[in-house]
Amino acid sequence: MPQFLRVKQILDEKKEDLRLELIAGEKGLDRKITVSDISRPGLAFTGYFGHFPYERTQVIGKSEFTYLDSLSFERQIELLHKIFSHKNATCCILTQKLGPTKAMSEVFSNLAVPLLRTEFSSSALIGELIYFLNAKLAPSIKLHGVLVSVYGLGVLLVGKSGIGKSECALELVKRGHMLIADDVVNITKRSGSALFGTGIPLSKYLIEVRGLGIIDIKNVFGISNTLDEARVELVIKLEEWNMVSKMERLGLDEYFTEILNVQLPEVTIPVGPGRNLAVLVETASLNQRLKDKGFYAAREFDERVKKLISDESHGN
Repeated sequence: MPQFLRVKQILDEKKEDLRLELIAGEKGLDRKITVSDISRPGLAFTGYFGHFPYERTQVIGKSEFTYLDSLSFERQIELLHKIFSHKNATCCILTQKLGPTKAMSEVFSNLAVPLLRTEFSSSALIGELIYFLNAKLAPSIKLHGVLVSVYGLGVLLVGKSGIGKSECALELVKRGHMLIADDVVNITKRSGSALFGTGIPLSKYLIEVRGLGIIDIKNVFGISNTLDEARVELVIKLEEWNMVSKMERLGLDEYFTEILNVQLPEVTIPVGPGRNLAVLVETASLNQRLKDKGFYAAREFDERVKKLISDESHGN
């Protein structure tokens, strides 16, 4: 099923931020919004409806309003009815605190389509609204793991229960890095292929460590060691030493894992006695940042070895 939110959610969650008020069509607050795009129906007010996006949230600014208001009452009724009687119609927002025309009040009330109003300008409202809708309508998935920000890189720690993900995250926090989520990580895909991870409200800033119980990272280490959201850029899989099928020595082979149809680099770190997981995660994160900039230490080493062999071969 497609992601959607209801019009009343915009009112509930963004009423204060966007200075929104409902002025007509209260019975339609359960209408579904399925796309984050916004439409300004100025061209439709002139009578052209080719490829009109009925499913979008409609925003009427001063220019559209002034033109519509210049038309006869009957023509306003006709145009508004054609736009908002469509089965996919969602809602309409008047900007700059414009008051509805008589035709607007009548049509939106009769059709049970919410008519909202804001004091924001059209451009300001559209920017804020698209950002909000993108976040709400983005494809998402919940994964078992721990998300930390290490040197500014969003690192998702995964592995079976009890492998040491939370303990590793706790050590990373102690070393100055930031916790985003423990146990359950909510990941959403935005802007095409960018994945962002957050925690769930129930366990925000909390981490569970076996033997210690629930630790409030914000209160124990400070708010500077927490982050509400981070872009997921590296997956580190923790596995028991004797369960790793192929131990990576040079790092020439690259591995990836797929989340929401996005390929992310994956590193497997064997877990064993005496291994400092936090330092290994830090090093993997720094190494990934270098790879993102085009520098691969393993390839550089491989080239040196090949050159040395070639030079010796020619020397002989």
